[in-house]
Amino acid sequence: MLFVPGWLIAFITFPGVIIHEFAHQFFADLCKVKVFEVCYFRRGNPAGYVIHERTNDLKAAFLISVGPFIINTILCAILTFPANFPVFMLADDKANFVFKILVWLGFSIGMHAFPSQEDMDGLILAVSESKNNTILLILAKFFAVIFKTAIFLSRIWFDLIYAYLIAQILPNLFLLYAKY
Repeated sequence: MLFVPGWLIAFITFPGVIIHEFAHQFFADLCKVKVFEVCYFRRGNPAGYVIHERTNDLKAAFLISVGPFIINTILCAILTFPANFPVFMLADDKANFVFKILVWLGFSIGMHAFPSQEDMDGLILAVSESKNNTILLILAKFFAVIFKTAIFLSRIWFDLIYAYLIAQILPNLFLLYAKY
């Protein structure tokens, strides 16, 4: 198993860290949850963070926690989709530099789509304190399990695999179904 220090991964994929933290802040602002401090990128662990007030609103906690998954996944797909064809599918060695930058940006952002352990801890706390037995509670529990598993699997590069799936498999599926 290839070991690469976390600080090096964060440095190489810094756009993903920045977008990850932006997504937390965006959904906190959207849900009217006060944000006290934001660090989009720094050297150290964690590479970025958003400190916001605690909320008892399950919807707000859910959106703030999974915000990076939503935003980073969408941006990964949007950025890599147009670059995917000349860089990978045509295997063009002379593919435009801009397309290669888009691929790097997309992968960087896609690799940071999963919420962090701290993000999931906040969601799990909101779920445990929730008095509702609604669809949102079931959805929040489901995503908490999925993301806790993804966090564990990131030890074996699942975050890179996820970015690859969004950047490569999604356009191929689109092309496959576009033919019909």
